[in-house]
Parts: sequence; C-alpha cells; structure tokens
Amino acid sequence: MSQSGSINDMGQGVEVGMTAEELEVARSEWQAELNQIEDEIQTLKQVLTAKTRRAYELKRKLGVSSWGEFAQDMNQGIKNVRESTAYQKTESAIKATAEKTTSLFGGIGSAVSQKLGALKNTESFRSMEERVSSAVGSVKVNTRMGGSRSGSVQSFDEALREATAQQQGNNPAPNGSTPTAATPQPEENKVPS
Repeated sequence: MSQSGSINDMGQGVEVGMTAEELEVARSEWQAELNQIEDEIQTLKQVLTAKTRRAYELKRKLGVSSWGEFAQDMNQGIKNVRESTAYQKTESAIKATAEKTTSLFGGIGSAVSQKLGALKNTESFRSMEERVSSAVGSVKVNTRMGGSRSGSVQSFDEALREATAQQQGNNPAPNGSTPTAATPQPEENKVPS
C-alpha cells in the first residue's frame, strides 16, 4: 500500500493517483486483511473464554471462592488507600482534632468543678447544708435514744422541722415536735368517736 492514501468524507479509502485496476487490487487486499484480523479476534475471544474457564476450575480445586477473591481485593484496596498521602493527611488531621476536643472537654470539666466549688462557698448552700446535717444528727440521736413520743421513731420531716426551729431559736414542744397547725397528730392521741 502506498503512502499517498487518504480517507474521503465517507470514510472510504481512496488512493490518489491509482488506476481503477490498482484500486480494486488494494481493496481486495484490505478486505483480506480485515477478514484475517476479525478471525484472529474471534480466535482470541475463544482462547480467552477457554482460559477463563480453566482458571475458574483451578480456583475451585484450590478452594478459592469468588468471595475470597473479593475479600482479598478489598483488603488490597484498603491497604492502598491507607498508604496514600491523602489518607495520611486526613488521619493526622483527625488525630489533631481529637486531641483538641479532648483538651476542650477537660477544660469544661475543670470549669464545672470550679463552679461547684464556688457554689459550696455560698451562704445559701451552707445554710442548707447545716439544716440537713442538723436534721440527720437529730434523727440519729432520737433513734439511738429510743426517740420521743412513747418509743416511736421521729420521721425525717419532723426532725428537719425540729432542727430548723432550734436554729431559729424556738423552743420545741416537750415531745420533740414543733406545735403548728399543719403538724399531724399521732394515731394514739386521737380519741375514737
């Protein structure tokens, strides 16, 4: 084939300066070459199919499954990603962020501790703490001593009222309770109707 060949707008090969007879010979050579290439392509497809089938049989005999191949491919892909520069940069950025977040939460925890410490030093907290400790102390004393009111044990509410009354300077009633309109009377003092 000569170097003077070109392709027209229709995609057909045209040889410039060739006679009709030379053109017909060239066309038959091209057709023969095309047929040979198509036959080789068909043969290669058949060989590839046969080799693929043989590879499948060998893998089956070796115990290699499609799932195993998939898992192996995935593991290799993950390994490649982890070794990539982008992954390394992202991983270091995440670690730095985690460290900053941890230190931030540590700072918040210490701030809360400081606020609770400051709250303990307020007058209202101390007053409440004193009332509770006094009431608990009264309950303990009354429980050890057998309590007032004919051997019964004083309730926490009664002990709290008693402790509050003592702190305010009121004298409690002889039975250990503060007489008020809201104080319930024990069952044994009620007269049956």
